[in-house]
Amino acid sequence: MAIREDLWDFPHDMQLKVMGAADAPLEDAVADILEQHVADFDRHAHLSSRPSTKGNFVSITASVTLRHREQVESIYRDLDACPHVKITL
Repeated sequence: MAIREDLWDFPHDMQLKVMGAADAPLEDAVADILEQHVADFDRHAHLSSRPSTKGNFVSITASVTLRHREQVESIYRDLDACPHVKITL
């Protein structure tokens, strides 16, 4: 994913949305990825989850502050490569 840095203001506060199967260790996988890329990420304070209506999927929301373009690209690259992640917004 290549982003246009001129469209972003850094540091940039955002909420990442990630979806995956409810029976997968999605929350731990997302937290592990974000802990690698965001120095002040705290999974207990910055991560929440919500099951789908039928309970087959789970949506993870992570509140993060991104510092530069390379960080954004690295996070999305690692989330896309994760086998537990179905959709990243």
